[in-house]
Amino acid sequence: MTMGEIGIERELCFFIGNLLERGEIDLIVCSERKATAIMRALIEDIDRPLLWKWERVLSSLAIDQFDWASFAGNKVLMFDELVHHGTTLNDHRANLEDAIKKAHRDDIQIRTASFAVWEGCTSRPDYAYFSSVDAATYERRREEIVIMLQEYGSLLLDTEHIELSVRLQCGMRDFYDTLARASEHGNTYSFVSGAQRMNLTIGNPDIVDDEAMRKRLLPGTNMNDVVSKVRVVEKTHDKFSILPILYPNTLCEFDENWARNLPDFVDSSYLRSAPCHVLFYHVSLLAAIELLRGVVSVLSDLTRDERAVLEMPKEKFEHLRSLFPRVNIERLWKYVSDVVSDAQRVRPQRGRQSAKALPVDDKKLWLLCGHVMNRLVSGYDDFPDGVSWKRLMQIAGEENERIGLDPEGLTVVADRLIDNSLLVTGIKELTSRTGHQYVVRTFSAEGEVVSDRIRQQMMVRNPECLIVT
Repeated sequence: MTMGEIGIERELCFFIGNLLERGEIDLIVCSERKATAIMRALIEDIDRPLLWKWERVLSSLAIDQFDWASFAGNKVLMFDELVHHGTTLNDHRANLEDAIKKAHRDDIQIRTASFAVWEGCTSRPDYAYFSSVDAATYERRREEIVIMLQEYGSLLLDTEHIELSVRLQCGMRDFYDTLARASEHGNTYSFVSGAQRMNLTIGNPDIVDDEAMRKRLLPGTNMNDVVSKVRVVEKTHDKFSILPILYPNTLCEFDENWARNLPDFVDSSYLRSAPCHVLFYHVSLLAAIELLRGVVSVLSDLTRDERAVLEMPKEKFEHLRSLFPRVNIERLWKYVSDVVSDAQRVRPQRGRQSAKALPVDDKKLWLLCGHVMNRLVSGYDDFPDGVSWKRLMQIAGEENERIGLDPEGLTVVADRLIDNSLLVTGIKELTSRTGHQYVVRTFSAEGEVVSDRIRQQMMVRNPECLIVT
């Protein structure tokens, strides 16, 4: 057993494992992304993993995608790692109850559980490992969970993304400079993560096959000022994960021509009547896969010489079942394998010296992160549903005028804040002037605990940096 597992991993594994054994649970529904990330760490990463399969884990974001009418079990555990007031957990439970009711399943029992519950909670879960903790203990437990996820290289969002693994036989600098060739010079930055690992963000990576990307987007979808990046996460000194991330502003109108061009891992018949957010996540998954073409192409020089080994184990795709219960994971893995294989034969668009990975000043980055969070918290009334990617970058640019971080490196502010679980993502439905419905990615401060702590710091000393986690 590792030193890390003696701590909070063991407590979490004992708590959830005991509930599963005692309650004869058939399905776990994770209330928040962090809860899903915890399940991934317990199932895949720790030395003595939780014996549970991904087909029996569901994200709260996918409650209305699940086929409740055909659900073979009747006991569901809704898990939220931490419960403050209990509002979020109650909202997710209500959504779950509605979905079950629509499926005419009155035999399904729901139980709620949380690792730690704040003493002032007004709506308590059925089970808790720590049932009543004060504010300081609640905050400490939260930080322990974040640190645990950071130690395993989690992004807290990686339950949404496909993931490729790379084992290095060369130096990290050579690896990162090679990856930088997947975008224009000045778009790729290395930075220190919350776990003190050197990670990489490739901003606006090349779209190698415009026609293939066009087929993946619903007609009318907008790609201007959206999240488009590839994150490279250091897992160990010689092993890295590559995660393509793309969230277009998606026009939520099902299109038959679009459906006819979908890969066979997508259930197009279900998408015909799917809600907007479901279309958004499917389009984002399909589009993100296309970003792999350019990245794999530039890596071919290293893989050909065996200075890097690209791996795509099927089990690393299993976690996607939690958010995409109607996607055929076996076929998805095969599809991505074919995309990667094709991309390895594509000649890179740029030469070896055309782009470099630029380091981000860690002190300036964290200073800027503090100012951005202060703006998001103090301006909550102006954007209670979060801000768009364009607006987030505008805020970062405005705050950066007094800090002086390389302006092109502002994109990593979001990555650093997400890694530290200070910034969370969501979606928002908007109606255009022409009356069309769009879904866009949004960003906001993570929960009341983070917001309250930042407000306290602002009241006491208007901090020049953020002292959280």
